[in-house]
Amino acid sequence: MMLEVLTNPSGFFEKKTKEEVDLKQPLAILGAMALISAISAYIVASKVIGSLPSDVAAVTQIGMAIGAIFAIIVVFIMWVIYGGIFYLISSFLGGQGNFKRVLEFVAYGFLPSIMSSVISLFLTNKAYSSLDFSIQDPAILEKAMLSDPYIMASTVIGILLTLWSANIWVFAIMYSRNLTVKNALIAVGVPIGLYTIYMIYTLSKAFN
Repeated sequence: MMLEVLTNPSGFFEKKTKEEVDLKQPLAILGAMALISAISAYIVASKVIGSLPSDVAAVTQIGMAIGAIFAIIVVFIMWVIYGGIFYLISSFLGGQGNFKRVLEFVAYGFLPSIMSSVISLFLTNKAYSSLDFSIQDPAILEKAMLSDPYIMASTVIGILLTLWSANIWVFAIMYSRNLTVKNALIAVGVPIGLYTIYMIYTLSKAFN
């Protein structure tokens, strides 16, 4: 039933509105995403540390663990931030409904992000295996990272799956806040549109 949200979000959330708020499945979704993010952060940190002198690398091993833990925390913080932004904007559009229901429904919109995280983990691991992190100039290193084909592919896929998430969030906000499709599109489209523009801008820097 949960995967129905990927293909028929309107029908999925319409049925969910007739049930009590239940955060078990949303937390499972976020937990899976957090685990993948932690693994990704650990791998990235290990690649960077591997290029450092041995005496420095030994000290920064603790930083790898902290980075992984931070990546887990960030996922849950972003969940609340996304829910809060959608809730706030929808309030100006006449939205009605409690914040807990919004959080429940918004979590389902992160399902495409799990796929994005898995793909990104694979692609960034391939990219970072060939990048030279011993480069001293941060600008040159950033340019090398942005222009790497694996990183570029990861960014493009991330943008496409974010738009998929946005489609789910439109219906999530429509049903959790009792909005029209038009107003739900505004509530979701404004912040996600700005984020998408930023991602496209980041991608375009690889060609400058």
